[in-house]
Amino acid sequence: MDIRQLECFIAVAEELHFRRAGERLGLSQSALSERISALEHELGARLFFRTTRQVSLTQAGSEFVKDSKRILADIDSSISNFRHTAESDLQHIRVSGVDEAISMLLPKTLLKFRETDPKVHVQVLEISSSEQHAQELIAHRTDVAFVRTAQDDEYIKSELLHRQPIVVVLSDKNPLSNSTSLSTTDIIDQPIVGYPRHARPILHEALWSNFRQVGVQPNIVCEIIDKSTLLQFVAQGLGIALAPKWVQNIAPPGVCFVPFEPLENNIDLYLAFRKSGNSKTVENFIETVRKVSLDAKEHNQISLNK
Repeated sequence: MDIRQLECFIAVAEELHFRRAGERLGLSQSALSERISALEHELGARLFFRTTRQVSLTQAGSEFVKDSKRILADIDSSISNFRHTAESDLQHIRVSGVDEAISMLLPKTLLKFRETDPKVHVQVLEISSSEQHAQELIAHRTDVAFVRTAQDDEYIKSELLHRQPIVVVLSDKNPLSNSTSLSTTDIIDQPIVGYPRHARPILHEALWSNFRQVGVQPNIVCEIIDKSTLLQFVAQGLGIALAPKWVQNIAPPGVCFVPFEPLENNIDLYLAFRKSGNSKTVENFIETVRKVSLDAKEHNQISLNK
């Protein structure tokens, strides 16, 4: 069964006349009759009662014409949707990323990008892990991803945007908040607000690996996924925490940040995207991310040198 057979059947059902239906379709009466006969044979039932003077639908044919029209309407709708999506793809970008990128880097990137592409629609997707980001990129369900670990294989390329230190987050009432830096041995006896491994694997491992090096288990009083909530817990004095330095930008009153020794305790941010098959709009967006990230680096460097 094919679309053309359904079109022939509908034409005859509406005209109830093979010659007129043939003229409507640009087919000879014999060719049209052959197509209807083939369709009836495939269905295993007659669609029409035919005499030399009259054509009428059988009961089964009357029901099947409704389904046939719906099928053709669905096909037309699918084709229309596909064409619309294909045409609008140049004006649509799907972005996924870790909280730092979505909160800090993406807004600046969008403002810069809209200076030249004001009509582009950007959809922000909530995805939790770097592995899932990679799967979504390969499946073409996202176009650009901000991730914590490098994602490089035959399909995906990633670029390091920046590397930032991990800091100790404390209540300003904590005596350690006046320290110039803190090491693992300095916080051994402190209650700690930690992260579950499945949600924040890098920060979870940073905490536990440093404590393993001194042979002590951290005093985890609770584990929090959301960094805003974690900062509130610290501000209330429930414990200290480790976090990337960028969280200073979203910290509530009553929270202090102290460098965590050794200073090699860093956390990375990568830009990941497909190696091929990207629209020009996506390529332009990637280039904008690079420029905004570079500008941020230069600005931070200038601030450090002052």
